[in-house]
Amino acid sequence: MKHFPTAAAFGTAATLVFFPPCAAFASGIALRETDATSVASAYVGGVSRATDASTVLLNPAGMSLLEYSEIEGNAFYIGPSARFSGQNYLGQGTTTSGTSGNKNISAGATAAGYGVWKINDRWAVGYAGTTPWGLRMNYPENWVGRYQSLVTSITGYELDLAVSYKVTPRLVLGVGPRFGFLQGRFTETANLGALNAYGPTNASLAGNGFGFGYSAGAIYRLDNKTQIGVTYRSRMSFPVATKLKFAPPLSLAAAQPQVNGLLAAESGHSKMQVTLPDSVSVGVTRKLSSRWTLMLQGEWTHWSLLQGLNAISDHNGLNTSIPVGWHNSWFGGVSASYRILRQVTLRSGFSYDQSPSGTESRFTRAPDASRYTLGFGAEYSPVRQLTMELSFAHLFFPAGHINSSSSATAGQIVGVYNNHANVVGFGIRSHF
Repeated sequence: MKHFPTAAAFGTAATLVFFPPCAAFASGIALRETDATSVASAYVGGVSRATDASTVLLNPAGMSLLEYSEIEGNAFYIGPSARFSGQNYLGQGTTTSGTSGNKNISAGATAAGYGVWKINDRWAVGYAGTTPWGLRMNYPENWVGRYQSLVTSITGYELDLAVSYKVTPRLVLGVGPRFGFLQGRFTETANLGALNAYGPTNASLAGNGFGFGYSAGAIYRLDNKTQIGVTYRSRMSFPVATKLKFAPPLSLAAAQPQVNGLLAAESGHSKMQVTLPDSVSVGVTRKLSSRWTLMLQGEWTHWSLLQGLNAISDHNGLNTSIPVGWHNSWFGGVSASYRILRQVTLRSGFSYDQSPSGTESRFTRAPDASRYTLGFGAEYSPVRQLTMELSFAHLFFPAGHINSSSSATAGQIVGVYNNHANVVGFGIRSHF
């Protein structure tokens, strides 16, 4: 393995290209914005309710319980904040100059679409198009942790296909393949020691890859008012092709051409194998009356798969191996809906989503922390075939302490993140 300080300073970014110990919206790099009903319900109930086409993703078995064929579209706005206070220590008593930044994470919009075709009373097929993974960290060029990271951009797209079958009047099953595409772009400032006097040398890594997985689910009706759902979503493995590039200032390239040549030699193409975790969800939906419905849900995610990642150069450049050290995480919550009028239903929910990272495995590329979610929403059906829903959720985060480093030359970032996020969702669906 080569030992080159500048390239080594970028090694953590390379190996964390799609897995920064992250997040602003769900544990890890997962996004829970699947449909407007889920946002209003604090992401609780989807595994067991089976009331609309989003069940293709949340529990494919639920398609056979829908009364009609249906199409559905959802759009979301996510407004997060990740304010940092602290220092980056380069040595005993030596800190990196600069600012702490502002929100440090970009707002974004996402969408999800679903369709279900009821073949007959027993069989149904469907599709789901979603963005289940995503992150947008964006620090200013002069922030104190610029040797750790600047830009972290992760986007995952997924197409799910599914089929469901009603085995008995009480039991339905569903299964289907998942096709994923993952892309990312990452930048940071390389710490070149005395050569920093020539100006910042930024490094960037971009890459993408395709992955495949599957989902399976079941719903069992205990009686006409109670049903239990379970969903398993498999891990997805992505062979990722990446490209590393250093961009030294012109003054450094002119004064130190040998350094410029070494940076160029370490740049180039590499490969990494990225595995996103599997998860299991279990939930109960209970109709308390003709107006009230109560839902409970729990979920386990296999984040401990991410103990270490490797980026392998294809031209004898830099190879890096770093630990991630995540642990498995749990999600749980409760939600309720109330049909105030025949055309209007109100929803609310509360949930807790555990982070897979801790103080020493929390990184600037995505300063994840456990979070509490409170959601509200209203559904309106102006005509029988059309339903619209508007929802809002606020995510509360306890302070997330950080004491970690991306490499030996990046320094030790010590401080605390204060995060929060607001989510607005709008959905519309029509059955036929």
